[in-house]
Amino acid sequence: MDSFLDKIKSAKKIAIFSHISPDADALCSSFALKNIIKFNFENKFVDVFNDGPIGQLYDQILKDEVINPKPYNNYDLAIVLDCPTLNRIGKCEEIIKDIPTVINVDHHETNNKFGDTNIVSPISSSTCELVYYMTKGLGLKLNSTIAKQLYQGIITDTHCFSTFSTTNLTYQAAADLTKFKFDNNAIKKHYFKNNSLGKIKLLTTALSYLKLYKNAKLITMKIPYKAFEETNATFDDTLGIVDNGISIGEAEVSAILIESEQNKIHISLRSKGNVNVGEIAKKLGGGGGASVAAYQAKGDLKDIEKQLVTTVFPYLNEDKEKEEIIF
Repeated sequence: MDSFLDKIKSAKKIAIFSHISPDADALCSSFALKNIIKFNFENKFVDVFNDGPIGQLYDQILKDEVINPKPYNNYDLAIVLDCPTLNRIGKCEEIIKDIPTVINVDHHETNNKFGDTNIVSPISSSTCELVYYMTKGLGLKLNSTIAKQLYQGIITDTHCFSTFSTTNLTYQAAADLTKFKFDNNAIKKHYFKNNSLGKIKLLTTALSYLKLYKNAKLITMKIPYKAFEETNATFDDTLGIVDNGISIGEAEVSAILIESEQNKIHISLRSKGNVNVGEIAKKLGGGGGASVAAYQAKGDLKDIEKQLVTTVFPYLNEDKEKEEIIF
């Protein structure tokens, strides 16, 4: 941690990065850390970058912030947040390749320690929780803006404190942050009580494609590209639909395959804890934590589903015997 602080103190121009298709944890940890640095240190120039796309759900995070400024500056320090591998920052690798020092801050168990300094805590529920405890441990100050940003990352990555990564430290961090003046109930309403009609229609579509494998240990759902036009929904409306699968009593793993563009598939995975879906996602080119993970693939929905099921089956087979998969 001293190495992190020393690098912040010595840096003049800092660039902060997070993963493509960012969620609230990625965005909020980025802006929170930027604001922590500027609030606690004088004369620090800090920019935030993300390759996107950024969903409309997160517009309120960006409202008072600047992202992807141009022209680029001659940064002397890069901080990468919420990324298990460096390539998760996408096209932003073109910016980071010229920055001499990289700090890697992440909570994913699959992190490959790509930084010059690596602060990786798989026991943290989210990168925002990790940033909070880093700030506290270093004796740095927060304000209500920073507290609100960190709280958003924690509450969304834990799905309102429902994931298995939620610990007593998570609850304590949230309790400490809510001592600052911001409307935490409005945040919960925005993320968890704000469904569009299009989302409900997409949920109906996803459930119509529901399949059960291994006596319902594996649940899959699909949303084909045509469903977005038929329901007048957006990709943002798919957020959280995968959790309906993992809510089934027998389920160990739930997956949803979303065709966001023709033959471009986004796959979200959930686990109840016995299966590490982060490992599965990593094998398929993505990443994540033990209970929440994702990856992207190109091809036919049916073929991608077969590849996924084939990959997941060994994690569910105690006897490791082969089982025929019929599509």
